[in-house]
Amino acid sequence: MSKVRTVTRYIFFIVSAAAILMMAACVVVGIVVYRARPERRAAAVFGQDSGTGYGHVAVYARGARASGAGSPLSYLDDGTSLSSSDIDSIRVALDGVVNTTSGSKKSNAKKVTYNWTDCYSSCFKGTVNSGAAGTGNTYEADIYAVSGSFTVMHPVEFMSGGFLSSDTTDRYQVVLNDAIAWNIFSSYDVVGKRISLLSKDYTIIGVVREHEDKKPRVYISFEALKEYCSGLDDPVIPAVMCYEAMIPEQVSGSARLDVCGALPGYNISSPAFRVVRVTGRYNVFNTFKADSAYGYELPFWEEGAMRAESDIKTAAVVFLFGLVMVTGIAIGKVSSIADPGQEE
Repeated sequence: MSKVRTVTRYIFFIVSAAAILMMAACVVVGIVVYRARPERRAAAVFGQDSGTGYGHVAVYARGARASGAGSPLSYLDDGTSLSSSDIDSIRVALDGVVNTTSGSKKSNAKKVTYNWTDCYSSCFKGTVNSGAAGTGNTYEADIYAVSGSFTVMHPVEFMSGGFLSSDTTDRYQVVLNDAIAWNIFSSYDVVGKRISLLSKDYTIIGVVREHEDKKPRVYISFEALKEYCSGLDDPVIPAVMCYEAMIPEQVSGSARLDVCGALPGYNISSPAFRVVRVTGRYNVFNTFKADSAYGYELPFWEEGAMRAESDIKTAAVVFLFGLVMVTGIAIGKVSSIADPGQEE
């Protein structure tokens, strides 16, 4: 009987040690996944030294493609899609919400002005030529058309040069990610060189390294996309795939509500837009409240974010399973000590 007890204790020890190691591994995985997401601190960085908390909110809208992934996402209708004109009205609405008047009496009322920013983007697949006027080799890449403070929401590492500016007068500028820059030029020092895409010549102004996968990507201005869409045989209005805002958030969750209220045609009982509060989304409890992305085309950063949420959720479930195992073993051990006769 003594030998049986020894074997049982040995098994309990092995199982307990394995469960504890599994729990520790889950904690490490959760921390690594969380810290690898660059956008997790975007709101804190933007609002630092301001004395005001900020919320980062992303809106994903629908659109249609005439001939698959190689054609731009086109505008459908109000309440389903977003256009650049809709962004203008959203900005007016948010500016009214963000910059409010305080004071209980008119004589004491004063305008409180906060700094805030936004960006928007769309994407499709296209061909990049390694030289001007369509000369040289061709490369397939994801083309992202962006406007606004894109790198505020999506921090990147600059390998050379800089990023697109929303106030530039030259719409024929392009930024490459490191994957396609190396594929084309075998170098990251390519600022000033020219490539062609969308039947136009573009000057490279920067090369960036992203957190996500190594798929070839190029960034152009949204205005360049609008010009391209207007020149198609069957012209379309390009749809905004993702709109993002960084606005003051006095109460947790209020930024999301403010953005929802600014969306044209938004119906809270039947929302046609997917609105995500990026700030705090990687909190382990929030990952269990993730909403469905069914029916939406998503940019690469959101696909990565959803994978991160899934990884954190899986680690949390496995951690809880290990905790239950350890707790059960501990309870059984305490019971055996309290009642030695049950081991006889």
